[in-house]
Amino acid sequence: MVTNHPVLQVLLGSWQVLMRCIASALFLLAHGLLVLEHIAIGTALHGIAELFLAPWALRHKAWDIIVIGLIFCVFDLWGTLRLTGALV
Repeated sequence: MVTNHPVLQVLLGSWQVLMRCIASALFLLAHGLLVLEHIAIGTALHGIAELFLAPWALRHKAWDIIVIGLIFCVFDLWGTLRLTGALV
């Protein structure tokens, strides 16, 4: 059975680790989109990735990641709202 694989047991055993893996994938996708000048979707995905990373960072008391994540989340939200025309 596939679920007996040790790597899958670690990933499936902790939802926080799984969310961190999803966040990493979203960061890669978001940065790729930003480089390709898809700014609105790139900043939105980057903000979502920060939210996915938060539970892992809180569990491990990685306060530097939490503070930086909050700052980037504010920038991402502000940038996304400006690009969509919600803010003037």
